[in-house]
Amino acid sequence: MVSASPEFTDDTTAPGPPDVEVDLEDLNTADEDREPPLIGQADAAQAIQTGVERSFTVGSPTLVAFEGPRGSGKTRLLVYASEIAARIDERVSVHYGACREGGDGPYAPFSRLLLERFGVTPASSPSAVRAAMSRQVSEALQSADAIRVSETTHLLGHLAGIPFPHSPVLSALESDPQELHRRACRAFARLVEGDAQSRPVLMLLDNMQFAEETGWDLVKAIAAGDGHLAIVIAGDAPVLERAGRIEAAGGVALGPIAPLGEMEVQAMLHVLLPSLKSAPETLVAAVTHRSDGNPSAVRELGFALWEAGLFVQTDDGLEVDLTRLEGDDLPVGMEDAMRARLTRVDALERATLDRAAIVGEVFWDGAILGQMRSDRNAPGDASDPLSIWPDDADADALVSALVRLQQKGFVEALDQSDLPGATEYTFSLEGTRALLYAEIEDEVRTRRHAAVARWLGLVGQVRREGVAAMIAPHLEKAGQHARAGRAYLEAATYEHRHRRIHRALRYIERALEQVPAEDVVRRIEALHEHGSMLATVGRYDESIAAFTEMLRHAWNIGARGKGGAALNRIARAHRARGEDERAQEVFLRALELFRAAGDLRGVAATLDDLAQVDVRRGELELGFAHANEALEIRRAHADERGEAVSLNTLGQLEYRRGHLDAAESFARAALELRERIGDAEGALQSSNTLGVLAYERGDRAGAVLAWRSALERAREIADRRSECFLLNNVGEARLSDGAFDEAAVALERALEVASEIGDVRSVAEVKRNLGLLALRRGDEDATTRLESALDEALAYGGRDMVALAHRALGESRAQTLFSGDGEVDKRAEESFLTSIDLFRAGGNEREAARSLMQLGGHLVERGDRETAGERLREARAIFRRLGHGDEESRVDVTLRELGQS
Repeated sequence: MVSASPEFTDDTTAPGPPDVEVDLEDLNTADEDREPPLIGQADAAQAIQTGVERSFTVGSPTLVAFEGPRGSGKTRLLVYASEIAARIDERVSVHYGACREGGDGPYAPFSRLLLERFGVTPASSPSAVRAAMSRQVSEALQSADAIRVSETTHLLGHLAGIPFPHSPVLSALESDPQELHRRACRAFARLVEGDAQSRPVLMLLDNMQFAEETGWDLVKAIAAGDGHLAIVIAGDAPVLERAGRIEAAGGVALGPIAPLGEMEVQAMLHVLLPSLKSAPETLVAAVTHRSDGNPSAVRELGFALWEAGLFVQTDDGLEVDLTRLEGDDLPVGMEDAMRARLTRVDALERATLDRAAIVGEVFWDGAILGQMRSDRNAPGDASDPLSIWPDDADADALVSALVRLQQKGFVEALDQSDLPGATEYTFSLEGTRALLYAEIEDEVRTRRHAAVARWLGLVGQVRREGVAAMIAPHLEKAGQHARAGRAYLEAATYEHRHRRIHRALRYIERALEQVPAEDVVRRIEALHEHGSMLATVGRYDESIAAFTEMLRHAWNIGARGKGGAALNRIARAHRARGEDERAQEVFLRALELFRAAGDLRGVAATLDDLAQVDVRRGELELGFAHANEALEIRRAHADERGEAVSLNTLGQLEYRRGHLDAAESFARAALELRERIGDAEGALQSSNTLGVLAYERGDRAGAVLAWRSALERAREIADRRSECFLLNNVGEARLSDGAFDEAAVALERALEVASEIGDVRSVAEVKRNLGLLALRRGDEDATTRLESALDEALAYGGRDMVALAHRALGESRAQTLFSGDGEVDKRAEESFLTSIDLFRAGGNEREAARSLMQLGGHLVERGDRETAGERLREARAIFRRLGHGDEESRVDVTLRELGQS
């Protein structure tokens, strides 16, 4: 889109013709019968009209975005968009949402927009709201599918901050904030798309420079949908950068709002002052330069110049006293214009503005009244209680002062308030609050911040949710650091509980800045929360650093249990990164501390953690010892959930050892227990294990059917790690069946999920299977892909994983029997032998025998029949010992063909 020139904002409306009695209030009064003209915005207007028309006629989403500083005319462009939409189709549904500095949460402005969409007010009954939401979502989706409607409604409630207690949808996603966010975006897109199917929808989004990335993700989601939807976005930088990443089916138009030129400034002065005879070039140039072409700044300078007497009333209209421009008593910038205007407010109005600046860019009348009363002693005396609160004269005076400040253009009242019983306001002009706050003495600031914190604390008794985050900064600025730390910690815990992990991280980091060093217990609590959140988002180095500091504090006070917890979490971070040797070392020390503290729950959990590392490292006997001890502890203390974990671990160990019947017995016992206690995620893991066992026994069709069924359940509960495993299993099975296209779809999706969740072990495994798929299809890059998979396995470090990668690479290299000079190419043999040694070192005889079988087949092809027979007989003996009759039979066939049975 061509860069558009700006126009004045919707608050620069044309006043009535001034005469000698005209004052500032007249200039601030809008003409309600007409909107101000779009000065210098022809290109912008055309872009809006084209975008709206295309969306409403073609039926595909369009996006138009403008960028400009505050006061550049963005809001007026949005008003114009609504006018255009109504002219094109009077049925249009217009939704307006604006972000605020400091944030309304991660999904602003859509959280407020949804509240309005569903008619939610502070007085709304939660149960009535939930019922109304469900009904409206069903209507929008045009669906009677109760599960789909329920899921969409609960996810929209998450976006809007509407609680759905004990929601199975939200509870299942609690441990995976990324998946929760992804599904919430899809739910919002479904709602908007449903609305836009029945009638045109115009989405107006203002001040989007304050939107978080999660809010922009919602824009991407609705722009990628379908229907008669036009999206118009306005804001300051980096709005164009972010909007430029969005694709919309109906087209995208982006453009900056250029500053007003001298011609536009001249036109605007005539709009502001209709009876002005002429705007001299000198005046226009000065106002253009001093306002930087910002329409709002032009307006403020115009008011300040009016008040300073620059314009003189004559019989023919207003004239400019050019001699005044040569003096030094006129404003020379926006700060001077604001200062000039501030000198003309009365004492109560100025005091009200000062107290509002203490609260923030957004403030409440109650917070100002709280400061007013804290600055003086209560009236009356204890002998007559009525004399202490005889009336509300000061509150009434405050209301009047706020009304006057609105009329004078200093503040604006907002339609809704986040706090019950309080009217919410914001400063009208950017920079006003900063100027006021800078001039308040430090001692007064400190005292008044404390008063605001007390008032918010009282409000928090009525509406607890989210108030801690409002109180904490005021406590911090009041110098009450310990209380501020506790408030930030409470805010972090609240956000974490609601799966807003990035906001929680910001609060917990502020908490750690405020909690004093001597408050060791609370610092340990905060560090534990911080480390857990960092691990959730995959920032493992920082997570380890947080738990290391927690460990140091625990050591200082001799808290063995807390020290064990810190070490356990450090070890889990190492395990998540595939650093199994280091994880094992740290788990062992955690175990020692838990034992010393008598913390049996910690002992059992760490033993299972160790057993899982043992499985991955191929140290099966050690794994059995750890898992069996954990099982004994958990059974002794009736910990059924923990008992199922231990049973499942034992099943994995038996599977790795090749004892399929024993593995199935443990897996079925774990599944039965998990289903009885309602552990859906655990039941899914056990079902997956049973599918693996079916596959091992040759029932590939049954295994794939079981995995696909489990995959649906994994997606329902947002268990992405299980989704990854199951996709890989399905892909590997379909690869074995020769269904290459189906295998490719499953494996590519598995790799995508593994990369997203940072599971390095799964990345290595899936890349190996993709390399084998390339080999089966005859792709030229198959060996290169398998070499890359081996690199991934080596980086991960798991013994079995490296052995499997070597075997797959051996299979690829076996296609080349001789080198270019006619010599035997032994690279395949070396790969197979390496895999055999690694499997045996880890006690995995079943897989070692499979590598021996593949090596024997390669040696037959190479002509080394004698050595091939030795390897095959070795494999047959292992299969016979383990009871793997099918594989033993296949080896027998090959040996008979060689005449070596």
